[in-house]
Amino acid sequence: MRASPRLVIESPRHVRNAGFAITIGLLSEQMWWTKTFLGLRCDLERLPRVRKARVPVTMEPTSTSLFRGFDTEIAHSRGTNYVELLLRKGLCDSGVQELYVAYNDGKPAYSQWLIRAEDQDRLHKHAPGRYDPLEPDEVLLEGAFTFAAFRRMGVMADGMAQLLRIAKEEGASSAITYVAIDNMPSLRGCSNVGFDLDHVRVSVRRFGRRRSVAHDPDDAAELAWAEATAR
Repeated sequence: MRASPRLVIESPRHVRNAGFAITIGLLSEQMWWTKTFLGLRCDLERLPRVRKARVPVTMEPTSTSLFRGFDTEIAHSRGTNYVELLLRKGLCDSGVQELYVAYNDGKPAYSQWLIRAEDQDRLHKHAPGRYDPLEPDEVLLEGAFTFAAFRRMGVMADGMAQLLRIAKEEGASSAITYVAIDNMPSLRGCSNVGFDLDHVRVSVRRFGRRRSVAHDPDDAAELAWAEATAR
């Protein structure tokens, strides 16, 4: 996931909290940017056993219009984390379905969207051309976020594994997610819950225009995946 520069510069408060350097970087990306994402696929009939988090994690469907967890976290965040929260708040504001959240003592610990084929229209409207249409038996996992107080507790793997099992129980046969090619921790985490390298998606911006192209894994993608998943 990547935040739109407009999301950051829409108010002086966003610029201040994101930081001047990050804001300038996002504006530069609007003019000229190439980013490679690995498209990962999980066969829901071959899910591995996943270690439970160090705190209880139960993923629950949550209304995007009522959830205030991102707003609360934003109030205490700066820099890159602030921008990532703005992006997820944007998904909520667009009504993208369906958001799942795990709570611990009433506080959100982990959140992620489980997007089914019948619910994908709002996602495509929110981010035109960024994702391929889902097949009827596919789901997309997007927008993973671990809240600051619960990091390094294994909640991402636990929560994502639960969403994959929910999708399987509903009849889906595979799940897709996207991770930046240089995000080694997230690639490793996705591998641990059953994802494997499927394709590559390259997002390009040139003077404000954006396009996204998918292709089969190349040598760079294979190498990044091998490095991220090496034991």
